[in-house]
Amino acid sequence: MSVIKFGLIADIQYVDADDATDFTGKQKRSYRNSLEVVKKAVTRWSEGEGVEFVAQLGDLVDGKARTNGTEVADCDKVLEELHKCKSKSFINIIGNHDLYNFKRHQLEGLLKTKTDGATWYSFRPSAASPLRVIVLDSYDVSTIEGSTEENTKAASTFLAQHNPNDIHTFGVDWSAGLEGTERRFVPYGGLMSDVQLSWLKQTLTAAAAASEKAVILLHTPVCPGACNPLCLLWNYQDVLDIIKESGSVVAVFAGHDHDGGYLFQDGVHHFTLPSPLLCVGEELAFATVDLFKDRLVVKMEGVKLPQEVEIPFNA
Repeated sequence: MSVIKFGLIADIQYVDADDATDFTGKQKRSYRNSLEVVKKAVTRWSEGEGVEFVAQLGDLVDGKARTNGTEVADCDKVLEELHKCKSKSFINIIGNHDLYNFKRHQLEGLLKTKTDGATWYSFRPSAASPLRVIVLDSYDVSTIEGSTEENTKAASTFLAQHNPNDIHTFGVDWSAGLEGTERRFVPYGGLMSDVQLSWLKQTLTAAAAASEKAVILLHTPVCPGACNPLCLLWNYQDVLDIIKESGSVVAVFAGHDHDGGYLFQDGVHHFTLPSPLLCVGEELAFATVDLFKDRLVVKMEGVKLPQEVEIPFNA
């Protein structure tokens, strides 16, 4: 029997609006149906003794809500459904759409995005398992709103150095002329500051010394091949280098790329959760993780992803 369970979901992006497409006009988005997927996820996670926590990996409400003037009402509606879950706690991670709708201080009030004063932190969900959960902030340095005013300015400078397009105007093809992983340098991405990277390295070094295993939760993926290059963290390689050096990370769970993806690389399982926005009919998009003393079992709901992955801690 598992020690505990926890639930994961990403890019709910609910808004009380009719179906539409993304900015490319190619990807259909079913805004109201996304909430129906949330309800089904809550039902699944509430079975038996429920879950230890639910982690919402960012983009709770679509940016369209701000335009419609419904961002608070739509946010409350999703939270109302999520909080029906038989879960001891909830984790809300900042995504780009969250920053389109709210300022960071508002997100702290609405979603409790900080622990001990920071949007990156770690915890042990069970004393019976060596697992440490690490939460990161992909938009620490962001042109939308970084964690500090200085970081917001630094993001604009950084992006201008890597993207020759008009990055300040919506409707422009921000990735025009960019190839491969260079396509990640777009305004809806972000990077982690040296402060956050240093904290991550210290946390993983301490985890390894304590014989802990770690999973990382964040909004933007860090592994090419597990997502569309457009969706990668700007400084993903810095994160991958820290992960590889530590040897203690067994899995990374992200969102941002609505199609989802998966790749096993250098001993780490990289999961990109698909978005409920794209679900049709009875399709689902979320994950349930069973934590045992010596392993994780990840049960995925979504296309393009393995249905079940067992992750031993001592492989």
